[in-house]
Amino acid sequence: MASLIETYEQQYATLTAEITHNINNISSTRGAIFSSCNTEKQKYVRQVEKLFDEAKELLEQMELEVKDLTTDRQKYKTRVKSYQVELTKLETDVRRAKLGIDSSRDELLGDDTHDSEDQRRRLLDNTEMLDRATRRIEHGYKVTLETEQIGAQVIEDLSNQRESIQRSRSRLGEMNANLGKSSRLLSGMMKRIIQNRILLIGIGLILLIVIVVAIYFMVRKNS
Repeated sequence: MASLIETYEQQYATLTAEITHNINNISSTRGAIFSSCNTEKQKYVRQVEKLFDEAKELLEQMELEVKDLTTDRQKYKTRVKSYQVELTKLETDVRRAKLGIDSSRDELLGDDTHDSEDQRRRLLDNTEMLDRATRRIEHGYKVTLETEQIGAQVIEDLSNQRESIQRSRSRLGEMNANLGKSSRLLSGMMKRIIQNRILLIGIGLILLIVIVVAIYFMVRKNS
């Protein structure tokens, strides 16, 4: 698992190097919007956007792999966080490079340098605000997913506990039924014992009477 993450890290390093190279190309290329140089800039922009998508997907895959780790999880988790911060910084750099295209156009149109810088700063601020809002939305979405997963786990645990309670009740019912059968069996045995004792007493009394009568007739006959 750790070796797979290290492979992802190597791929991420390659992607960030390509992103940095394209950002430098965007910043160094000059030209108006409809010029051939600007077309080249747009090509670099498309390339860097594609690289960003690949890097984000790679970081998401790394996060999933880190969650499955049993050892060194915190170390790799910290690495992934640093990669995310680095990627965010690169996104800011590419936005600055892209805004450089608009500022060059403003200079060619004769706008004031101070106004152009102020406008670019406002654009950067607005872009960063949008990025922060997007990150908050993504974080809220992740929290919602985690909450749903926790809720599903709780429901599953409650369902398992309910099944355990039902099985316990079933076993208790069976035990009560067995105890009832045992009680009835013991009652029947006690009744038979009492009946046998009464029968023995009756037989003993009959024998005693027979003996007494026999002795009486024998004495009477001898007299």
